Amino acid sequence: MAQVRNAKGRSDGNSGYVRLLGDERLGQLISRLHSTVISAGSELERIIQSSVTRIDDLDQFLEVEIMPDGVFLAHKSDLKKSQVLQTSAAEPDFVIFKRRNNEQRCHVIELKDGDAFDTKKSAGERDSMHSFVEKNAQHIQFRVSVHVVAFNQDSRQAIYDGFKRKIPLTECMTGREFCDLLEIDYDEIVKQRQQDANENFEYFMTELLSIDRVREDIRRRLE
Repeated sequence: MAQVRNAKGRSDGNSGYVRLLGDERLGQLISRLHSTVISAGSELERIIQSSVTRIDDLDQFLEVEIMPDGVFLAHKSDLKKSQVLQTSAAEPDFVIFKRRNNEQRCHVIELKDGDAFDTKKSAGERDSMHSFVEKNAQHIQFRVSVHVVAFNQDSRQAIYDGFKRKIPLTECMTGREFCDLLEIDYDEIVKQRQQDANENFEYFMTELLSIDRVREDIRRRLE
């Protein structure tokens, strides 16, 4: 998981957090927390990429009618580089190719790290994924499915309800189901990220207590 100590956030005294809390150092620290939450999604993408075989040349890969057994990943940055595929400003996060038991499948994935969703934005992302599939159907000679993955949810129904049922239940996928698809260890990834969470807690508390106003207020409240 992303670490607060590496986040920049807003370093000036004009951020909304400074105005909200009335303390520049505390506002800057909360701004760094916010920045870390945002970057956690990118960090999760990097963990996934490092855990699965990444396709070196996507255009060359798409020329093969029968791919090798295994799981192969193309990141959205690979899609943008393709000279074959039609892309736009809203590529899916991943395209996963998988061959097992003589069956070849392609999974178009939008990955969410959070568990609270902007239904309007997510519905637009779903439409973009389906548009990507339709535009490139002639280049992807496999059975294709589209999924929105909520990595930290363990219930498809909860994902479905969280999207206000704007996305079909069949297109909702939990983090564990996603890792099963990729044949990687979901629990190990969660464990790895939890270690960063512990470090984030320690760092946050140290920084928080270094702020005179906060430290003095806590001392007063505990007396």
